[in-house]
Amino acid sequence: MRKDLVVSESGTMQYQPVGTKFTALETATNMIVISDNTATNMLIDRLGGAQQLNQRFLNWGLSHTQIHHFLPDLAGTNVTTPHDLANLMALISQGKLVSMKSRDRLLSIMRQTVTNTLLPQGLGAGATIAHKTGDIGAMVGDVGLIDMPNGKRYVAVAMVKRPFNDPRAQELIRQTSRVAYRYLLKPASTPTVVQPTSAAPEATIPSAVVTPTPASGTTATEP
Repeated sequence: MRKDLVVSESGTMQYQPVGTKFTALETATNMIVISDNTATNMLIDRLGGAQQLNQRFLNWGLSHTQIHHFLPDLAGTNVTTPHDLANLMALISQGKLVSMKSRDRLLSIMRQTVTNTLLPQGLGAGATIAHKTGDIGAMVGDVGLIDMPNGKRYVAVAMVKRPFNDPRAQELIRQTSRVAYRYLLKPASTPTVVQPTSAAPEATIPSAVVTPTPASGTTATEP
């Protein structure tokens, strides 16, 4: 752990002496589970720096994800989108970025995330989530891979731009998670068949997904 990588805000590694050695697994676990900023900086550096990582993101199809500065990035210069994060979680789930053994370990770490006040609050009994939260004054978000007791698996991503530290953003994420989970928990409905007439062919009426309306003053956006 070099001095130039040690930063304040979130995390505990900053309180260890400069020069302390950590395994890659310890560092990655701290980055995810407690959002350790120093751990994140150490991994960015260890993996070749922002430029090499940004190129890797592009190779993965993440066209709007870029690192511009080490953490803490309270100004929000490091960027991504819900679409990129959803694609990333899908690739991980399918074992397309790492081996299946590494995939399972990665998801196991993400299931230990300490902050459980966002997407997890909308889930029912028996559901599990592997997720990562992010929180700066102007933005709060959570991305997760959810396994439901009925055997379904889905990706959920919520990123909410907000007035500085406005708690309505967290509540919007919880409500959105709850609506999505309850919808997906329902068994597949049998389509209603419209009886054909001499002038029209047989048709079916598809079901529709009901989406929540953002709370007043809170807007879900892609940065």
